[in-house]
Amino acid sequence: MADVAVLNAGGWGTALACVLAGRGHRVALWARRPELAAELAAGRENPAYLPGVTLPAAVEPTADLAAAVGTVPVVLVAAPMRGLRSLGEQLAPLLRPETLVLVGTKGLEPETWLRPTQVLAGELGAGWEPRLAALAGPNHAEEVARGLPTAAVVACADAAAARTLQETVATPAFRLYSTTDVPGVELCAAAKNVIALAAGVADGLGCGDNGKAALITRSLAELGRLVMAYGGRADTVAGLAGVGDLIATCTSRHSRNRWAGEQLGRGRALADILASTPMVVEGVPATRGVVALARAAGVELPICEAVHRVLYEGQTPREAIADLLTRALRPEGLP
Repeated sequence: MADVAVLNAGGWGTALACVLAGRGHRVALWARRPELAAELAAGRENPAYLPGVTLPAAVEPTADLAAAVGTVPVVLVAAPMRGLRSLGEQLAPLLRPETLVLVGTKGLEPETWLRPTQVLAGELGAGWEPRLAALAGPNHAEEVARGLPTAAVVACADAAAARTLQETVATPAFRLYSTTDVPGVELCAAAKNVIALAAGVADGLGCGDNGKAALITRSLAELGRLVMAYGGRADTVAGLAGVGDLIATCTSRHSRNRWAGEQLGRGRALADILASTPMVVEGVPATRGVVALARAAGVELPICEAVHRVLYEGQTPREAIADLLTRALRPEGLP
């Protein structure tokens, strides 16, 4: 019988299941589609989302959500943002009150712009906040599943719960740190995908290493303003959820957001880019949310605003870069 459940059998969920199996757990890997669960059980591989990685014997694919979460003390949620509220609604009558829930979802809910743990807390009901944690960091599923060295941060309002999750999930190759700064971690995790789109646009336009390094560096000021406006801490921006994830997402060949930005920079239409991949490009919907939160708080995010103009206001990538470079000169400062 499983002692940990991973919910959603995409690339990230599958990678987390592999990590947990390596930690010695028996893992229930829940797939929303029964046909995917059957494919995973029969072939012991997830060719659509994580090709080339064999599922350990301790991973038990299933499409039965109640069976997956019914008795386990720890549940890891790796669902995309667009399906998170629906999943929370299904989980509400199934989870035991003592269960710890670690949320690996990154982004903001469309229109409400709530963070992942806020969405789940709203569906699970009063009292769940101390048992909901966020997982973030420079964690490409392709590398995590293969046991390459990785570090991440677990954020929970209850420090003791964060430590329990650290001990449950961490392996010698998947090192976990802890923090109580849930807003900071989740806002960094959402906004870094917007910055990665901008970094990809710079690649597509051939802006070079200097320009890309400047863009990534100045984006830290934007992350800092946003995080602190919503009660987060500056040291979170300097940590794994901030600068760590930013480096990976803005530079890696595995990054869907950087790739999508590069395609935009080369002149490809957004609709065509999104239609060409089964994976979710989180930065596209997150851009609207990050900009909406920044405007509501009265903080300035020039790079994120530039991405918004390209995605939603008809500005060309080259015009957006030119606007950023010709802004009024100012002292350097973080944030």
